[in-house]
Amino acid sequence: MDETEELIELCVRAPATQMIAGPGIELHMTRNCVLGLTDEPLADFNRLTLGADPDAEGFLIRAVARAKERGRPLSAVMSPQAAQSLAPVATRLGLTAVGAAPLMVLRPDVSVQPGRPTKIVRALGPELVSIAGDLIAAAFDTPRDVIARCIDVGMTETAGVETYIAWGDEGPMCTVSVTPTGDTAGITLMATPPEHQREGMGRALLTQVIADYRRRGAERFHLGSSEAGRRLYASLGFELVADLPVWVLEGPVPAPD
Repeated sequence: MDETEELIELCVRAPATQMIAGPGIELHMTRNCVLGLTDEPLADFNRLTLGADPDAEGFLIRAVARAKERGRPLSAVMSPQAAQSLAPVATRLGLTAVGAAPLMVLRPDVSVQPGRPTKIVRALGPELVSIAGDLIAAAFDTPRDVIARCIDVGMTETAGVETYIAWGDEGPMCTVSVTPTGDTAGITLMATPPEHQREGMGRALLTQVIADYRRRGAERFHLGSSEAGRRLYASLGFELVADLPVWVLEGPVPAPD
């Protein structure tokens, strides 16, 4: 298995871990594909990841059928290998190509320069979980009640995903989540509200978290970046592995009042 497909396989597990406590959660998985649907009518909380799998086409067809059956929009990410054969199928099923998500990796031999010293705490307990949820909602412009139902509930000691908050002079300023798998760790939900961006807090948080995980035995880190975040991650030593095609299935249009 090449590295891109290996990382896709690891990425398959991250949303399953993060979404498992969401309302109306429904998960379907193979080794290289995962569909996660919730009761939320937002594509960000109804996700499909497709890697190189012998039944990737069948999985895609069943996933779209199930999303339509539940009346949910769907955000789908494909590995480049899977996309070669699945793009025509996706179009036929009603999905629209909307861009690409950079898949990036930080290798064990890359030294990460630390950011400024910053207070970092793990989001555990009602107060800290609420603070992390507030930051995520503000950063991604997502209704706070949706974050509470889908994200807050997964911030527990044993959930398999760990969330950290960075404090600055103005209080809590950004947050990030990590999903460790053996000696590899996935970085997700890097969230800095607009009023705290370009102050170096995201860099400070991420470099300290990476250093801590390296001390705990993690050797490699991966993430799916946005175009806006690509420059930050590249400056820390993450390199592009592949641009993953992103597709969207629109949900039903509400009837007018």
